[in-house]
Amino acid sequence: MASLLAAVPARAQDNCAKRPVTSVYSMEVGGARNLSTYLSPLYYSGLDMALSGSWTKDFQRWSDRCVMRFEAAVDFNYTENPIGNANMPALTARFNWGMGWKHQFAGKWKLTVGPMIDIYGGALYSLRNGNNPVTAIAYAGFDAQASLSLNMKWGKIPVVLTDEVRIPAIGAFFCPGYGESFYEIYLGNRRDLVHFGWWGNAFAIDNLIALRLDLGKTGLQVGYRFDMRNFKANNLQTGLMRNAVVIGIIPNY
Repeated sequence: MASLLAAVPARAQDNCAKRPVTSVYSMEVGGARNLSTYLSPLYYSGLDMALSGSWTKDFQRWSDRCVMRFEAAVDFNYTENPIGNANMPALTARFNWGMGWKHQFAGKWKLTVGPMIDIYGGALYSLRNGNNPVTAIAYAGFDAQASLSLNMKWGKIPVVLTDEVRIPAIGAFFCPGYGESFYEIYLGNRRDLVHFGWWGNAFAIDNLIALRLDLGKTGLQVGYRFDMRNFKANNLQTGLMRNAVVIGIIPNY
């Protein structure tokens, strides 16, 4: 009996060792270009900063074929109009969870594809507008995600080149009516606020190209992210686009 009880935690430790969690914590700095026709017909451009993280782990039953992934990010940018006499800060956050089927080929290449749950929200605030100064953003849906990686070496340093892409497929998003104030929504005018989202009215892409360097117990990730989201409904358009340099730490790499 004692030997059986001793074997249970040992087996659990073996399963955890076979399925380690790869965590990446990153800071992203770059530029943003936003549009909200609810607030202004002009594009606003400026500085963008974000904190992001990803956690990847092999699935318990099919560790050689399936992987689970969770991602989260908080993004802040401060933009101004082309004339420079108005500013529009924006704060957004996203959460993603999904599974991917992985396949290794040609020895050093690995491909992963699968679906992800996508929850995204935030707000753009016009410092100039007195009425209707805020554009609220809310989206929930499913993404198609894929990643391609190549293992190689720079001298004695193991390096992994990765390209990760996410594209929302279907979902739902919030958009008020043209000229409709949030006070009117509060009073009960809630028609046509939620819209079915697809590539025609809610297109987005998140592409991260990065190098991961194995520095011993800690890894370093250096890369570039292009992130764009665009929503169209009720004769209104909201678009957020950013380009950022990504620097991340990979503990216990």
